Amino acid sequence: MNEEIQNSEIIEQENMKTIFDCWTDAIKRFFDINGRTTRYEFWAFQTVSLFIFILAALIGFCFGLYKIVFEIYALYFLAPAMTISIRRLHDMGLSGKWAVPALVLAIIMLISWEIGTDFTFLPLFLLLCYISYLYSMLSDNGDKEDNIYGKKVVEPEIYNQDSRVFIIFMALFLSALWIIFLIKALY
Repeated sequence: MNEEIQNSEIIEQENMKTIFDCWTDAIKRFFDINGRTTRYEFWAFQTVSLFIFILAALIGFCFGLYKIVFEIYALYFLAPAMTISIRRLHDMGLSGKWAVPALVLAIIMLISWEIGTDFTFLPLFLLLCYISYLYSMLSDNGDKEDNIYGKKVVEPEIYNQDSRVFIIFMALFLSALWIIFLIKALY
């Protein structure tokens, strides 16, 4: 019996992914909306992408190229962020159509920002509202069984602990975005 437990722990350790493995897998599956993505893979991708964005933004600020850096980042990471969100929704047994409003609002915001209109307030507000709602949905556990989108991927228990940390971190970041948005809106 103890040997079976040790063997299952060895198999789990062999299948464990680092957060950077999750990020590179999501980038490799750039346009793949088929299948399922676990909670850990989704939140690991979001966390690494956020750190890359912060690093790129700092570099952009240093050289006065923030707008260009932001646009390149947004255009490059929009597709993998959407596809991993769709696969995460599939893991929960939901349609990927739930991610479409976020994509439309992000595109409207980028276009309005690019042409320099004052119309960015409303799309940004709606995007923050919808992303907050979507993230609350995506923080839930996936289906415990196979569903129409694919077979259930069994994750090591440590992933649930890591996922909680990533979710808290991203919730704090999203809260900071809301505070910045509200301060900017009021002044």
